[in-house]
Amino acid sequence: MLVILSWFVLLVAVHHGADAKIPDFIHVCNRNDPMIDQCILNSVESLKPLLLKGIPELDIPSLEPVRFPEIVIAKTSSFRAVGTDVVISGASNYKVTSFKSNIPKLTFFIGLHFPYIQVDANYDVNMRILALVLKGNGPLQSNNTDINANAILKGHKEVRNGKTYAKFDTLELKLKWKNYNVKLENLFNGDRRLGEAVNAALNQNKKELLDAILPTLERVVSNTLLDITDKITKNFTFEELFPE
Repeated sequence: MLVILSWFVLLVAVHHGADAKIPDFIHVCNRNDPMIDQCILNSVESLKPLLLKGIPELDIPSLEPVRFPEIVIAKTSSFRAVGTDVVISGASNYKVTSFKSNIPKLTFFIGLHFPYIQVDANYDVNMRILALVLKGNGPLQSNNTDINANAILKGHKEVRNGKTYAKFDTLELKLKWKNYNVKLENLFNGDRRLGEAVNAALNQNKKELLDAILPTLERVVSNTLLDITDKITKNFTFEELFPE
């Protein structure tokens, strides 16, 4: 999903400014192309080597690794789950499993598969999940295999100052993965016995834990990606985003 959004970032960037020129390495797809879905997929694939390292001149960050300063699952005095300095490795090995666009209706269906993703972060948690109490802060590492992501991005056209713009309203995301291993260091102020017991429980009750956290995780990731998409598109007309 991040890969597809990165493609849109590139498409917007090359139309930004009166003197902007399309770089030689970008193939822009025509919205009236009957094979536009395949055109978009081919464009994304051709840009993959550049996306791995990032494209500073177009403000495109590196895909390997992906970095987030902060991801907030919950943040209240009694229920807190926050990750900072989040580093996601392995996203570059994605495979697009499905993609379909409807440009006039601003609807996109995206399916991705990731064979392996590693997450490193600093966590700050104070919560109860299932029968487990989690409390502490420190380094976190999670190794995840066979992750599938399916998303539906929907928007509409709106007129502002006589010009038509794209406004994205919802991003429905479903995540599923086969296996994971997670380790949280320094739980309960470094109590080794309690920390080892909780880490063991987290890794022994994977299905139950995933069932409990996935709805919240899907919501947080969806909101984050939708916010990124709107920031990208709000200052550009529909014609600039999706040329004929």
